[in-house]
Amino acid sequence: MSHPPNTEAPHAPGSRTVSLLSVLLLEDDPLDAELIQERLEREGLSVALTRVDSDDAFTEALAEDQHELILSDYNIPGFHGLTALERARRTRPQLPFIFVSGALGEERAIELLKLGATDYVLKDRLERLVPSVQRALREARESAERQQAEQRLRESEERYRLVVKATRDALWDWDLKTGQVTRNDEIWAQYGRGDREPDPAGQWWLEAVHPEDLPRVLQGLRALVESPEQGRWETEYRLRRKDGSYATVADRGFVMRDEHGQAIRMVGAVQDVTASRAAAAEALQRAEFAQQLIGIVSHDLRNPLGAISLSATGLVEHAKLDERHAFYARLILTSAERATRMVRDLLDFTRARLGGGIPLQRRNVDLHALVRQVLQEVGLNHPGRELREHCQGAGRGLWDADRLAQVLGNLVSNALQYSPKDGPVSVSVVGEEDAVSIHVHNTGEPIPTGLLGRLFQPLQRGADAADNSRRSIGLGLYIVDQLVRAHGGTVGVRSSAQEGTTFQLRLPRMPPS
Repeated sequence: MSHPPNTEAPHAPGSRTVSLLSVLLLEDDPLDAELIQERLEREGLSVALTRVDSDDAFTEALAEDQHELILSDYNIPGFHGLTALERARRTRPQLPFIFVSGALGEERAIELLKLGATDYVLKDRLERLVPSVQRALREARESAERQQAEQRLRESEERYRLVVKATRDALWDWDLKTGQVTRNDEIWAQYGRGDREPDPAGQWWLEAVHPEDLPRVLQGLRALVESPEQGRWETEYRLRRKDGSYATVADRGFVMRDEHGQAIRMVGAVQDVTASRAAAAEALQRAEFAQQLIGIVSHDLRNPLGAISLSATGLVEHAKLDERHAFYARLILTSAERATRMVRDLLDFTRARLGGGIPLQRRNVDLHALVRQVLQEVGLNHPGRELREHCQGAGRGLWDADRLAQVLGNLVSNALQYSPKDGPVSVSVVGEEDAVSIHVHNTGEPIPTGLLGRLFQPLQRGADAADNSRRSIGLGLYIVDQLVRAHGGTVGVRSSAQEGTTFQLRLPRMPPS
């Protein structure tokens, strides 16, 4: 028969409620059960006691899985305490099981403990009950925590084994207290002298690192171990392969420290980066050669192009040519000017890409006057096109006048090239307190959305321009962006079928600090 637990924990008025200890009591004598509960509560334990006195009731109570402790008499009519112990150990092995019984011989008590009982208390010595219960609960809690820790450790070790199997990296584990180094199979397969060689002291590694790299690597390791603030280490060095050649490896490690900040362990991975580093170096070498070649060609082409332009200008302005030969002279001049712009863009591109930057010669510049001058020069090459200007506010600042003329000429020429012949192009300059804003606007088809986001990248250009005679190599807007950045400014663009296309520049009046 099962008796419901007493869930009311006795406590003095105004005292805080104490959590109940759920106890399963196998006892056929109600009076003994009351004495046991009274003893537990008298010594400070608040218990919810479930009393059972039969096989079926005990089995049912065990299945409920809600109790934290089992107290059991040894002699139960029709149901032996030893049977109860065996059943509890089979179904709820984590529960403390204490016999509370009459006379038990010493040999019988020892036998019960060997069979899995936590403790035993004689009914005529119940003063031992609470200390026994407290010790049993404490040991059960410690056992559960230990089992959880062991389970977490097993799971962690299993994850580590899976990672080791999955990776091609060479892994190492260095115990800084003992100096012992453990490595996985992969490191021996790639760099070892045999299938797997013990190397607890790390002597193999000291001999395998290239002699020129070893001092630097060791210095970095020492600095990491000795500095409590550092936790990660990463370096590259040359490591000898099994065939005697050297691989370039990236070695990454993490140091673990104790509560005093002392390094106690370090783990890491070695990855062969020989191929990627060689490919990157080759690509960089090719790119630098190509850019240097462009720079040389661009620089050396300027002199003959200048001579061609000067000669063509003299023929157009001063020679008395018939209409046919005058046309040829103007064609030579236009082509030479176009080639000059291309060479200038190539030279600026090379300077920007090689990292030196585009040089500036700053001086006090009136931007309003510069805009009028650029529009006049561009207009001479585009007779019949409408160019508008609007200037307001102060227009002076410390800028490179030639470079800004290059920026404005490029943007205005692009606007004319990609707009209808009867469409106007306008340039607006608005002076602000510390900067000047410039808008270059034209009507016509909008810039395609796919091109808009990469418009200022090199070798990008629009298609189907209205005037294909002035097509460029796609560096003009890249150079515009580089020149504006060199001045500490910004450049952007917006384009739609309704509003047309507008390039927006903002230039600070003074050089950036």
